[in-house]
Amino acid sequence: MTVAKLDPNNADGGIDPLSNKKSNSFSSSTTTTTTTTTTTTNAIPNGNVKTAPTTTTNTTKTTKTTKTTTNGNNGNTKYEVFDKETGEKVQRSRPLQGPKMNPVYKTIRAFAWALYFNLGASLISMTQVLSLPLAVIAPGVYRRHINRTEGHFGAFLLKMNQLFAPSDIVLTGDESIRGIVKVYKGRRLQYGSKDGEKVKDEDETTTYSEEETILDMPERMIFISNHQIYSDWMYLWCFSYFAEKHRALKIILRGDLTWIPGMRFFDFILLKRNDWAHDKRAIEENLDRVNAKDPLWLVVFPEGTVVSRGTRKRSTTFAQKAGLVDHRHVLLPRTSGLFVCINKLRGSVEYLYDATVGYSGIAYGEIPQELYPLPGLYLNQAQPKDINMHLRRFAIKEIPETEPEFVEWVRKRWQEKDDLMEEFYTTGKFPSQLTVEDIGGEEEKKEGSKMKGGESVRIPLKSRAMLDYLSPSALNVIALPVLAFAIRYALQHAS
Repeated sequence: MTVAKLDPNNADGGIDPLSNKKSNSFSSSTTTTTTTTTTTTNAIPNGNVKTAPTTTTNTTKTTKTTKTTTNGNNGNTKYEVFDKETGEKVQRSRPLQGPKMNPVYKTIRAFAWALYFNLGASLISMTQVLSLPLAVIAPGVYRRHINRTEGHFGAFLLKMNQLFAPSDIVLTGDESIRGIVKVYKGRRLQYGSKDGEKVKDEDETTTYSEEETILDMPERMIFISNHQIYSDWMYLWCFSYFAEKHRALKIILRGDLTWIPGMRFFDFILLKRNDWAHDKRAIEENLDRVNAKDPLWLVVFPEGTVVSRGTRKRSTTFAQKAGLVDHRHVLLPRTSGLFVCINKLRGSVEYLYDATVGYSGIAYGEIPQELYPLPGLYLNQAQPKDINMHLRRFAIKEIPETEPEFVEWVRKRWQEKDDLMEEFYTTGKFPSQLTVEDIGGEEEKKEGSKMKGGESVRIPLKSRAMLDYLSPSALNVIALPVLAFAIRYALQHAS
């Protein structure tokens, strides 16, 4: 399918097939077709007359983008996409809400998912609640336990995707992330630290029966991303698992997400979004509690919300009032929160990683959240097969420290991000400067492979060990309160 370009001169956001300029919004345009039919009469040997219609079609074509229609029977919204060259409607390879399922199977599947999620999340939350006495009598032990449950929850989400919504991360990037991907086959050396440098410990090795991918990424960093669907944060949590940092996440989220069991205990940064004074204070107080030596992956979505038709319209309106160039596939970023975060962590964080995420199965001009709503991922099998992630790295010391310059810096990054999304929707993939050496293990490096870019690494969302998601078990539920009361008893008698 040839992808059309948006026409900036069309007030409704239509598409001009001859223009390569950017647009402010999406809408639909029309195709005018004039059909002329003539009749040709031919005599045949038996005396009968055969009439054959000859049709000549003249088409004045304006290529179409997404058009919304409503099904009057059940009110479901359908999104139609049209080819640039032919003007014909593109037939999707699958329904918008996942494949058709037998009602009995769908019911059983929904019950199994609900049981898995509620039981697993509740067990994790129960260990957190029962460990609350430790917050008073042994704060360090309590904080380490909460970090451990955060790792359990990350592995729990990964296994949930593996069982109910299997997907792969397709990782690409520029030259700044070359070398972060380590693919191991069989025996893998563990790494220790000596004088700040990584060294091999020959006495500690682990053997894996299958190929394993490990991301060699910093203990502390800021991680920013565009926001396409509501489950973005879960996929980034799964991504951190392969860097073995799923215990170190601190995500900036809306305050109303605390209904998820366990979320309030993770010490995430929860914002009101309509009260900047409160939100700024929440960010500063939360980051002040973080030890400068503890692992930290601070996840920020500068857009503040997912792309939708409503947020797309508000972003366009704001861009017009502020005299800014609006984007095609991302929203204008909000910079205040990220500015506070970077200034708070200067000196203790060396790098900012920027992820541009695009999901497979989405045509140009479609809204990802409309195709991949959060419940449908697990209930209807309406999940993306590939989570395409383009990664870049920036040194914190090179990011402007004054707010006006910082705002301009972020806007430039978002323009680049929008261009990356344009290429993704046009070609079906992100550009990459990774080479075979960058994504291979030691065996591939020894072969002396040529340094050729354009490579990507596919990381299936699969957990490596059974205990990763079964560890918040009944044993923990029983052991933690016993340990808490034992410590308290010892302290009382010691005094």
